[in-house]
Amino acid sequence: RGGSTIPSPKMSQAEVERHRDEAKAMFYHAYDSYLTYAFPKDELAPISCKGHDTHNCHGCLLTFYDALDTLVVLGNRTEFQRVVAWLANNGPAIFEREVTVSVFETNIRVLGSLISNHLLASDPELNLMPGYKDELLNLAVDVGDRLLKAYSTLTGLPYGSVNLKT
Repeated sequence: RGGSTIPSPKMSQAEVERHRDEAKAMFYHAYDSYLTYAFPKDELAPISCKGHDTHNCHGCLLTFYDALDTLVVLGNRTEFQRVVAWLANNGPAIFEREVTVSVFETNIRVLGSLISNHLLASDPELNLMPGYKDELLNLAVDVGDRLLKAYSTLTGLPYGSVNLKT
C-alpha cells in the first residue's frame, strides 16, 4: 500500500445534509430541464436551452441513460420506474434507425447504463421494479448485437463507428 493518507475534513450532520440537498437540487435542475427543453434529443445545450443530438449517437437519448442510475441513488423510485417503462416501450425503435453511432460512446453510455440499471431493477433486495421482466436486459442485448458487427474486422481492431440498422 505505502504512501500517506490524506485526512478528510469532518463535516457536521447539518453540513452533510446541506451538501446532499444541494447536489440533489442541482441534479433535478438539470434533469427536469433536459426533460422540458431537450427530450428526446441526446443533450441539453445550457445556454440556448435547446436539445441537440450528438455526433456520437444521433438521437439515442444519451442524457436519459446517463441519469437513470442517479434516480435510484437519489431514491426516486417512481421516476426510475417511469423511465424504465418508457424505455421498454420505446427503446427498440430508438435503435432501429439508419444512423451511424460511435461504438465507444454507445457502449459505455447506452449499453453500460442498460446493463447496470437492469441489475438495479432486477435486484430483489432493492425491489425497485415489482414485476420487472428483464426489459432493460433485452434492450441491452439488442444494442449489443448491433454493436457486435464493429468487432468483425480483418485486423481484429473494431471500427470506431457502426450503423445501427445495417
